[in-house]
Amino acid sequence: MTGIWKFAGKGGKERGLLALYILHALDTRPGTGYDLLKEIEEKTGGQWVPSKGTLYPVLKQLEEERLIELSETGSRAKNIYVLTPKGRKTLAHIKEHRRGPGEKLVVYQTLLAEIFGQEKIVLMSLGMEIHALIHDLPPEKEHDAITVMEECISRLKNI
Repeated sequence: MTGIWKFAGKGGKERGLLALYILHALDTRPGTGYDLLKEIEEKTGGQWVPSKGTLYPVLKQLEEERLIELSETGSRAKNIYVLTPKGRKTLAHIKEHRRGPGEKLVVYQTLLAEIFGQEKIVLMSLGMEIHALIHDLPPEKEHDAITVMEECISRLKNI
């Protein structure tokens, strides 16, 4: 897989953003390729919808690596995929080492600043920092974080 959005699993094999999202989504619940495409479309507001020609080879590769497997063939011959224990371990490892993607963005900061402007890069960096802090919060602090984030969103809307 190519591109800056790569994540290394425990075995060192790099995964693209699509493969990572597939592992994440199937960790939540089983699904078909169509389910995954619709979910991505919904979550990105239609801004990113991988083609079937992109999705299905990734599903096949993940299946060959035994990270996902077919649990059944549903109605209308739709394949329903589930995450395997190996896939769950790979996903956990990638999440544990999540700082890698943020660090990769910093490496590309000069190019991103050229494309989007320096102000946007600062805002994007702040957003990534907030994301990392939220991810590391202990459960007992999550309510306080929600309050702070809701206040922040409210203030940003008033700018």
